[in-house]
Amino acid sequence: MADRLTDSKVLLSILDNLPTSIFVKDEDLKFVYSNALHCHMIGKSEAELLGKCDFDFYPDADAAGFATHDTDVIDRGEESISEEMARREDGMCMPVLTRKARLAGPDGKVYLIGTNSDLTDIRKRENQYKALSETVPVAVAQIDESLEISFANPLFNAYCGGDGSEMDHSRLITKLQEVNPGFPGQPCKFEAVVQGLGNQPRTVIVVSSGWLELGDTIRSATVSLIDISQMSELQRINEEVSRLNRELAANMRKLSDAQDELIKKGRMEQLGQLTATVAHELRNPLGAVRTSAFLLERKLKGKGLGVEAQIERINKGIVRCDNIITQLLDFSRSKQLHCQPGDLDEWLTSIVEEEAKKLPAIVEVELLLGLSGQTFPFDPARMQRAVINMISNAVEAMVGTPDQPAAKPTAIPKLMISTFVKQGHVSVRVVDNGPGIPPDVLKRIREPLFTTKSFGTGLGVPAIEQIAVQHGGRLDIRSEVGAGSVFTMWLPTEAKQAAAETRAA
Repeated sequence: MADRLTDSKVLLSILDNLPTSIFVKDEDLKFVYSNALHCHMIGKSEAELLGKCDFDFYPDADAAGFATHDTDVIDRGEESISEEMARREDGMCMPVLTRKARLAGPDGKVYLIGTNSDLTDIRKRENQYKALSETVPVAVAQIDESLEISFANPLFNAYCGGDGSEMDHSRLITKLQEVNPGFPGQPCKFEAVVQGLGNQPRTVIVVSSGWLELGDTIRSATVSLIDISQMSELQRINEEVSRLNRELAANMRKLSDAQDELIKKGRMEQLGQLTATVAHELRNPLGAVRTSAFLLERKLKGKGLGVEAQIERINKGIVRCDNIITQLLDFSRSKQLHCQPGDLDEWLTSIVEEEAKKLPAIVEVELLLGLSGQTFPFDPARMQRAVINMISNAVEAMVGTPDQPAAKPTAIPKLMISTFVKQGHVSVRVVDNGPGIPPDVLKRIREPLFTTKSFGTGLGVPAIEQIAVQHGGRLDIRSEVGAGSVFTMWLPTEAKQAAAETRAA
């Protein structure tokens, strides 16, 4: 097993080159570490920051708020995620997503570690949406589950019959709920009379999208009010209101997708930077270790010194480290597919037979081929990685690895690999009778770097999905605790690979 990276210079180099602001404070809330991006955000060098606290850089009111927040995180030991304003070197403020957590150091002391992610692009999109909603001739509002209005355009405030205060909003929501008790949480469309626009009664059509998921814990409804008091073509207006409401709901979903994409993009940028550093810092010395081990093995062979087992462990550790580096680089780099028509069943048979030789003898492998010699376009090298990943994941779930056997191995482990064509797609399916995947793990299993294994990189399943998407297909995962898991790659029967150089995402 390879030694864990402990070189402080290498670790600091990795942290300083990450595209994320990182800082560490001690129990007195004084800075003890700040990477390059965090220094850039504050406009101070690390030498100027170390030993100082927020009161040395921010107005007292702002610094007091930060200190209260930091103290709460250290005292409770719970991770905190909040939005804050960071001052740039030019004096401008930018919105950042701040994550803070308590860290018990090996020196016995308690530290606060935090990161900042720039939310400027996300806020720009939100402002664009708000600007759009203020120009349409429709009253628009966003109502949270607490029945508080998080956004309302001027026309909606006018329908409230007041100045748009919280009391006016509450009064209008109550009135609309009297007309339709399911408002606003259920998707609905109904007519109502409201007092607004100079206290004149107005007949409006009210449309609610129902609760929409906007985050891990936040739900809200998009609500539109259309004045139909002076309109005779009620059916036409109803259709127009529905269309506008769908567009507004779609814009909200696009905004949520854009936020997720920015966060995902940031993760991939961090992964790319990290893998470049790892390859540079570890691959050269790893090659030296491999060469030295080879020479030692050759010189000591047959001399009866009893070091064969230790040399074998060194070689296994080298291979394992090299595989991890390869997985990281392979996942983070752009890959051009080289698809060519081929007999997928014949190809799969050779891959499975070769891989089965490496599996524990207790694992039963069954191959069910259903393509009858048909040819389909695929990239053999990329598909081989995907198939091997699915097989190794299944076997590790059932019996573990030689270095780390499963805590509760499957009594009669069985692996079934099959192919078939359905609804214009060809599939490669791997089924195991292992312990299954818990629901909380299944929800996150596609996330890059997420793993429950002490020896894993968290890139196995994301790599399989990436390869399926690059071919123009998808990956389905089904699992039942105590019954096993089913991984199915669906591929198009004709070449429809995704935009070629798609970066891992």
